[in-house]
Amino acid sequence: MPEIQEEEIDLREYINVLIKRKGVIILIFLIAVITATLVSYFAISPSPPPTHKSSIVFGVAQIDGRVVINLTESLEIMKSSVLLDEAINRTGLEMSAGQLKSQIEVKNLKDTNFIEISVVDGSSEKAKKFVENITEVFINQNQGKYQEKVKIIEGRLITLEEQITEFEKNIQEIEKVKKKITTNEELSVGERQFQISLLLSLSVTERSLYSNLNNQVNSLKASLKNCEDFKIIGYAQMPIASIKPNRKLNILIAGVLGLFVGVFVAFFLEFWQKGKI
Repeated sequence: MPEIQEEEIDLREYINVLIKRKGVIILIFLIAVITATLVSYFAISPSPPPTHKSSIVFGVAQIDGRVVINLTESLEIMKSSVLLDEAINRTGLEMSAGQLKSQIEVKNLKDTNFIEISVVDGSSEKAKKFVENITEVFINQNQGKYQEKVKIIEGRLITLEEQITEFEKNIQEIEKVKKKITTNEELSVGERQFQISLLLSLSVTERSLYSNLNNQVNSLKASLKNCEDFKIIGYAQMPIASIKPNRKLNILIAGVLGLFVGVFVAFFLEFWQKGKI
């Protein structure tokens, strides 16, 4: 019981100190907030200028669940000088690839075939143009790889279907020959049985190959159904608000710090005064 009473007394003392020194706490809090406001709006605004961010999310082409290009390499290619130079030429603006590279952020969204590219710039319109052009150039450069692989599958499918047609003809021809042998009275029973057994063996082989080809055709058709071209799923929007400097956040942080400093000063003054007494 005495310990609880002591804790209550200590807590009351702390609260009394805060109430007694509230003027100091409020003053320091206001000084911090006002200073942060003046600095954010008048000192930071001219340099650096407000920064705007524009982003695009697009899916890399894939066939049967496998991407047609290496995602890690793609992230580097999107920041390469060759690609950036072409993107800059499309905008008609004067800028070096090195300057633009420092304004770009590219990342692969975890466990997906999606890539997000973001561009920051002092102009919201330029940020949007750059991110659109970089994405367009990259897709144009790599779309041919996807189309080429799709054509290879389609060509393979046509070849297999032609082979299947040939096997169907062979199987039908075997059945016709088998009927002729069965009804051929010029052959002895033994000769008919021998030739029919040879045809049956050949028919089994042909049907086995025919079945295997059919399975390959079905697999290729399934792959074609699961083909996905490059596609943009998140289009660039014109940034409305700047991301830097974040004046509201600066003021909020200054206010919180000012409050902590005010409380610290209040207790320091109280203990200092008691020490003198």
